[in-house]
Amino acid sequence: MALSGCVANAPDGPIRESIIWSGFNYSWDQLSHRVALTRAITEADETLSMGLIGGDWSTGSTFTDTPLYRMRYQRVSSRGFVVVHGQTQTTVGPDGALSTTDHLTDVSLTQQPNHVVVLRGFEINTDIPQNSEYPTDYDPALGYTSRGFGFQVSQPDVESNSLSFSITGDVRWGPQDREDMNAAIAHAQTSITVAWSAIGYTGTRTDTLLSATTNYPHDPPFTVHEPFGSNHLPIYVDGTPGVVGLTGFDLEMSDQAGTQDGGYLRNFGFEVVQDARGVPTHATAECTNSSAFEEIAIRVTPSANVVWINLDDPDAQNSVIIREGEHDVGSTTISIK
Repeated sequence: MALSGCVANAPDGPIRESIIWSGFNYSWDQLSHRVALTRAITEADETLSMGLIGGDWSTGSTFTDTPLYRMRYQRVSSRGFVVVHGQTQTTVGPDGALSTTDHLTDVSLTQQPNHVVVLRGFEINTDIPQNSEYPTDYDPALGYTSRGFGFQVSQPDVESNSLSFSITGDVRWGPQDREDMNAAIAHAQTSITVAWSAIGYTGTRTDTLLSATTNYPHDPPFTVHEPFGSNHLPIYVDGTPGVVGLTGFDLEMSDQAGTQDGGYLRNFGFEVVQDARGVPTHATAECTNSSAFEEIAIRVTPSANVVWINLDDPDAQNSVIIREGEHDVGSTTISIK
């Protein structure tokens, strides 16, 4: 569905270059773990702000594991293309529900004919001060077992030189085999940061809503859980040059038995795959508990809204960047080489 009309002529003005995020993937090398810290943000200078911590079975206190990452983004240059990057931080309570608003003022952005806000990454962090009801026998820095998570940004409202939008999301904790952790989940406060990019552009936009569901087999240890791919999450768009973005994604994981139990996560992520021209072809997604210990049989439902912007500048350029590797457990920054 096209959401904006194109202009008759190519846009005037300077050529501007910016990065636009198109997804992430994290995997633990050896085992599944609690979620204590997950950070996957692409900064404006193409530095990756990464971070992964599970419980004490990941940090070296009991066992040491290795985070494996992949980040996707685009380096886009075009006339009639203005991008302002920002991020919004808030704290959510035990229900894990996020709902807040943000706004910015930028004349060069709001003077463009069309606007959209897309994700640039996120951070989930459980290692923050808790309220007085939180149990004293569980350290929030050890994290919690998960039923998945997701974040969304709304279509912006533009008035004069101001642009405002809402940010929503869910971080779903679920009890599992640790009684002290289960008691703590009922009172847990979690820090959430949603990084975003506000885009003003001259061109047309197409939205694609993606969703798929599967019941994974449960044959521990290390049950094979194949990622969702082109057969599950296809994207059909026409035209180039352009740029792709995510206005939202969600990785929902549940117990096939219908309980509210959570799981230790091994692989998780949502990525938009693009061809050599930068045109999106499909998405891939993972949210699995494949490990030596798989307490529940899982049902996984990834979903997302993918936006494709056909830029009116015929000289627009889109370089698709994929960076992957490993890093130590904890927070880190990875500079572009």
